[in-house]
Amino acid sequence: MRKFVPIAFLLTSFIVHGQLNFEQLEWDELLRKAKTENKIVFLEAYATWSEPCQLLEKYAFSDLEVANFFNDNFLNVRLDMEEYPGIGIAEKYEISIYPTLLFVDGNGNVIHRGCGAMEAGELLDLGNEALGDNNWDTLHKKFEAGERSGEFMRNYLYLMEDGCLNAEGFAQKMLGNQKVEDLTSEPSFVLMEEFQWDIYSREFRYMLDNIQSFESKLGKERVHDKIFNTFLAQYQEIYVSEELHLFAMRAFMDQLSGVSFIGSDTLMTMANLHYGEITEDWELFSETAIAWVGMSGLDDVDELNELAWKFYLFVDNKEKLKIASGWVKEAIDNDPTPSSIDTYASLQFKMGFRKKAIELEKQAIVMAIELQEDVAHYEHQLKTFQGE
Repeated sequence: MRKFVPIAFLLTSFIVHGQLNFEQLEWDELLRKAKTENKIVFLEAYATWSEPCQLLEKYAFSDLEVANFFNDNFLNVRLDMEEYPGIGIAEKYEISIYPTLLFVDGNGNVIHRGCGAMEAGELLDLGNEALGDNNWDTLHKKFEAGERSGEFMRNYLYLMEDGCLNAEGFAQKMLGNQKVEDLTSEPSFVLMEEFQWDIYSREFRYMLDNIQSFESKLGKERVHDKIFNTFLAQYQEIYVSEELHLFAMRAFMDQLSGVSFIGSDTLMTMANLHYGEITEDWELFSETAIAWVGMSGLDDVDELNELAWKFYLFVDNKEKLKIASGWVKEAIDNDPTPSSIDTYASLQFKMGFRKKAIELEKQAIVMAIELQEDVAHYEHQLKTFQGE
């Protein structure tokens, strides 16, 4: 007998997955079409090797709501930026990140832009922004007309950054063109807050030399937060760098030592802790570690365990070993792990409590076996404690 499939089922099966309609016209022809139809061109500027491009195309472009919205509102096109005419378009519109997503009018002017892989909802938001009153074109025209309020500059630079334009370089250029006396103004300070992270810069040095003036106009908490975060950013950059690491850390500590602001003691303690470790000054390291745990309220099990293990390896002072042992004991009471029990056992052994160390190390081995962890290190430690 012939079977009939319900119409509702047929409709559903055909509309579950959407599909963006991409134009096959040359770029100039596409712009003419956009001008004639009073539409905006949506351009996916891609590179064939870019994984974010592939993710965007596979997931966001195939979303039904995205496809319907973009097909209704834009003329869609995909261009390889490493092929003609993409090479020239990439240069014209400052495209260096893939994918970059441009919304261009019939005259070739950028209305809005974004970049990077996006989920369907994010892509819809970007499309709606392009059609709205706060798109890139609107804010750029306001900037060109002289708008410079603090909140406007923040939004303008964020939009620039979201579009993968060089917002930091732009802000730096603006700051460089200003007199230092004007840095206490709201618009200038916004530029510093968001894009100035060099403790040796002209702007930052001027702020350190005139903290009270900045405080009176912008508020103490805000100014001190900026100083703290700038020093912290510099510290983090040095921490992960390899070239001139020790020299850079010494220079950083020298700069920090001459300034007093909210949080400066915290940063100096962090720096001393790291400096003690990289110079193998274990006296400095141990004293600073004890101060750091006390002042920061550090309760992360892994971080405490790492600090305490270095005490086992490099510190001989029994009072300090006892303090480190206390950190790990508290961690074990809250969340025991084979590693933390091993560290606690090792500290007990170094303090002369051999029997207790053996008992604890056996516990670490049992727990490691239950968790299917490698027990080679724990067995080695146990043999050390047993004198084998």
